[in-house]
Amino acid sequence: MATIVLTHSALGRTPGIDRIADSYRDHGHTVIAPDIYDGHTFTTAEAGLAHSRAVGFRTLVDRVTAASRDLDGPLVFAGLSLGAAISQQMGKNDERAAGVLLFHGGGFPAPTRWQSHVPLQVHFAVDDVWRDADNVDTLLASARDAGATAEGFLYPGSSHLFSDPESEDFEPESAAVLRDRALRFLAEVDARTAGR
Repeated sequence: MATIVLTHSALGRTPGIDRIADSYRDHGHTVIAPDIYDGHTFTTAEAGLAHSRAVGFRTLVDRVTAASRDLDGPLVFAGLSLGAAISQQMGKNDERAAGVLLFHGGGFPAPTRWQSHVPLQVHFAVDDVWRDADNVDTLLASARDAGATAEGFLYPGSSHLFSDPESEDFEPESAAVLRDRALRFLAEVDARTAGR
């Protein structure tokens, strides 16, 4: 089975990330959830994003790269919000990537290259103020143009981190649908990469 590398949001590695990781472990998946904030957590997106800008996006990507360096492929890179942006960079560039799951984040402002063997799922609430529909469409189109399977899913409402059970944004029904879709995606990745 593929190993999931789960990257946290701008709030840091909160208890919600651990609960999400455990929910996939309960279905037999191996999950690592690196703390790329070195223990810092935040209660608002503004504070968390200020910290991410101070550290630098490239440094955060490098920390995920370092945390996954010794892992054997195949890998599924998954992330929430800021973590989704990092996960899409990993899926775009890491040859071990076998899939990318983007929860409440992701997108490119212009067409870009994508790895043809890396399927993609993107999940957003339809009225999430952080969703840039054009950027998401560009990402999905780039993946499809490369020959990869790419799916985008929209959920009711405006909650941002609706799949995080410790977030004020948590929406249990939407979170359950997202998890089921992600588990289907992971099963397809495992079937495709069996014996790799």
